[in-house]
Amino acid sequence: MRVTTTRFGELELEDSKVIDMPDGMVGFSERRFFILNPENGGPFCWFQAVDNPDLAFVVIDPVRFFPEYQVRLSREEYDKLRIEPGDETLLLCVATMAADPHKITINLQGPIVVNPAGMLARQVVLDGNHTSRQPLFTPREPAATGGIRKVTPLLAVDRFPSLYCGMDSASACV
Repeated sequence: MRVTTTRFGELELEDSKVIDMPDGMVGFSERRFFILNPENGGPFCWFQAVDNPDLAFVVIDPVRFFPEYQVRLSREEYDKLRIEPGDETLLLCVATMAADPHKITINLQGPIVVNPAGMLARQVVLDGNHTSRQPLFTPREPAATGGIRKVTPLLAVDRFPSLYCGMDSASACV
């Protein structure tokens, strides 16, 4: 299928790469998306609407930056995703980009849970102490000598060669 996007032009896309979101993203009516892999191999991907060339979200695998992050799904959410506890899932969080990397945030309160086997997804809204504006990177901290200490990056990311941006299947859905 051919898909037109405002950011990437016209793309040829296999039907099998389309992710169905029957309930859409909160606040949006679009129901079909696909994941675009970045050319530079960074951790950010695009969650592009198939039927709206203007609608694309920057997304990231939250577990790569927050290994303790977990999403508890209700029985209804498992049923809608056609998965069972322990099945392979992919977690994505929408990122809000900024010129200053320390101001990049991700929405941990509204993750997207993808069933990669069935190509179904749902955005779930979590209760609890998750925020929709979690800073992704830790700012540099002053060293004991009064200078600036360089913080080691949380991960080194290689080029992502797949639909899932190289994101491992997250076992963070419990």
